[in-house]
Amino acid sequence: MDSMIDKIRAAEQQAEDIRAQAVADARDMAVRAREEAAERLAAAAESERQKTREALAKAEEDGKALSAQVLLEAREVVAREETAARAKLKDAVAYLMERVDTQV
Repeated sequence: MDSMIDKIRAAEQQAEDIRAQAVADARDMAVRAREEAAERLAAAAESERQKTREALAKAEEDGKALSAQVLLEAREVVAREETAARAKLKDAVAYLMERVDTQV
């Protein structure tokens, strides 16, 4: 029959085994938690990079549209000014010819 001391030793050994297993389980849980956190962080970073690429593409598209609009408006202004200048061209040439004639 087991003596009381043997039962105590067995209980102490069992407690030590349970403690060691708990420490190992906690260590494994911590490793898994770190790995999962790293995976989630990598996924979040990739998601943000994708959002940034999409925002950049949208900004480029918007910039091109704005640039085309500004260019169109600038061409319209140039065309109006060219028309106005051409309307005054005959008078300018006549004025210059008159000045040349008076100085010769």
